Amino acid sequence: MIARLKITMEIRKATASDEQPIIDLLNQFPPSDQMTSDSAAISNTFRQIIQNSELGSILVAEENADIIGVIALSYPVALHCGGLYACIEDFIVSEQARGKGVGGALVKAAIDEATRKGCYEIQVNNPSDLGYPVYMRCGLTSTGRHLRMKLKQ
Repeated sequence: MIARLKITMEIRKATASDEQPIIDLLNQFPPSDQMTSDSAAISNTFRQIIQNSELGSILVAEENADIIGVIALSYPVALHCGGLYACIEDFIVSEQARGKGVGGALVKAAIDEATRKGCYEIQVNNPSDLGYPVYMRCGLTSTGRHLRMKLKQ
């Protein structure tokens, strides 16, 4: 029998002082062509979201003053949604906290946040192999393909 340890954590909105621990978490995620390696751009975007809740929300899971997980939402608008919907953009749980309920708690908190915001639905584009089962356990359903094109800046 394998015993799973539950941890005591708090989920809260990120603050400016959470910037570096969140960036450190992002750096734990395997690099891909979906992520920028420009740390200045990441920091700038973090600050924009923290200062303007219309752009998105960043929630953190914290245990003993350490950030052990993060989930970030953006709030696009679409005609077919009749306005706002939420999109989970970043979702990372530290390696040592995985398998302890942190991911599920963050996804549920994101769903609650999107509901409070008045969003029509919540979406995830191209979920990672680690995140996919967490999303499914939290009630999200697979709806098909994801297409994209990088734009020149």
